[in-house]
Amino acid sequence: MTKNNSNDSMFYEILVRIFTMLNVADLVVASMVCKSWNLACRAPELWRKLDLRSLSLRSLSVPLSPHAWIDEQSSNTMTQFLKYATSLSGENISCVIFNYCVYLRDVHLISIAERTPNLKRLVLPMSGEISKNGLEIAMRSWRCLESITITTSIYDFKFFDAIGKHCKNITSLKFACFFGQEEAESLVKYTPNLKFLSFRDMPINHRALCRVLNSLEHLDVVNLCHTDIIDYGLKLYSSHRNLLNRMNISCKIITCEKRSCLMCKNESTNDPTRQPSGILEEIRNWREDEIDSLAH
Repeated sequence: MTKNNSNDSMFYEILVRIFTMLNVADLVVASMVCKSWNLACRAPELWRKLDLRSLSLRSLSVPLSPHAWIDEQSSNTMTQFLKYATSLSGENISCVIFNYCVYLRDVHLISIAERTPNLKRLVLPMSGEISKNGLEIAMRSWRCLESITITTSIYDFKFFDAIGKHCKNITSLKFACFFGQEEAESLVKYTPNLKFLSFRDMPINHRALCRVLNSLEHLDVVNLCHTDIIDYGLKLYSSHRNLLNRMNISCKIITCEKRSCLMCKNESTNDPTRQPSGILEEIRNWREDEIDSLAH
């Protein structure tokens, strides 16, 4: 190796090490500085995860609030950003975590799906409007997908149909939305090999929970922390153990004690001085999970 080549290699390695400390927005900016920086920004180790949580809303002139990205200009800005960022990745991305406030559209989902064929984990934002065709195209590209955080952005039975057709390796699901009987039937039908399932801090139908626990034979862990088990709109159990003790369950169930859990007590209090849950609390619940592999 010549001296110049040795110096170039060292410079490249130094740049890559520095760039590992940047978030995705800063990495995109760095790639536009010069050719050597652009080359370093394409290093595979920088693109195992596309984490859009750190995307600066201020830099894109979008406020921190749900549906703030719903207008056409914000949507186009996000599309351009996603296309460029994924073009740098060289198909090395195995995990995509959307920003909570992104209003997800077909063009966003498809733009990422076409450039991330090796994706294994997908964390969706809280809101969006995805068509059946958009889901089909995305799931067809993600045949290696293993884990999904499901939200109201694609809360539709057509989503499970697409999973059943194209994603045979799903073993982990987190529901950041209501879980009812129809969802339970779809889960049993399309994800029979499910091992990890979380309903953290979400309302769940009593019959739906029973259906899942009794039918999914490969379940290892189910997270019911801070959940409300309901039937016909009424809460059934002050303690989840009252329900679980009546069932023949082989998997591990993670629960909190409703009577002593501070989080549950705060949410159910009638104290008029308590502030309602804000977006930061919603984001925290979306991110955190007692099943480590589903936290982010």
